[in-house]
Amino acid sequence: MATIKKVFTNIYCKIFTDIFSEEMVNRPASGDEIYEFLMKDAGQCFDEAGDLIPGDCHLWYLGCNEKFGHLQLDDKIWRWSFGASSFDNPEAFVSTLHRKKLISCFQYHTLMTKIEEGRRIDNMYYICDYLICKRDGIPWTKKHDAPDFRRTIKEMVGGVETSFQKQGYQFYVS
Repeated sequence: MATIKKVFTNIYCKIFTDIFSEEMVNRPASGDEIYEFLMKDAGQCFDEAGDLIPGDCHLWYLGCNEKFGHLQLDDKIWRWSFGASSFDNPEAFVSTLHRKKLISCFQYHTLMTKIEEGRRIDNMYYICDYLICKRDGIPWTKKHDAPDFRRTIKEMVGGVETSFQKQGYQFYVS
């Protein structure tokens, strides 16, 4: 009987009021478990009637959240801070999964297709709108201001930092 290879995994990003799943935080996981988690609905999208809209996979929030995140496979780490999310991080993570033969070619291509779909949304606040369009058969056009949320959050965090510095506080980055 073959053993299933597991790697140390840490997958997390801060969305809304800290409601991203912690299912893959600091734990050993197989490639199949990681794949299932990335594709799994985050359950954060609702329509006007309050009904859940399926399809908002965890992978998308990793690529377009406004705050911070962390992806880790053993000793390889991808992390970002406020306003610095990018689908380049999940793409590199997924490519590493595939290169290490933790996921199949089918899983790799499925995840890469989801990443490209996420790039067309590019803002976690538009995921719900995108899924409504998809559900209702309405063509999606990326919103012109989709990338602006990254700049906005960087400016807000920078303003807070400046305010604290004016009061004599110092910031240390580890």
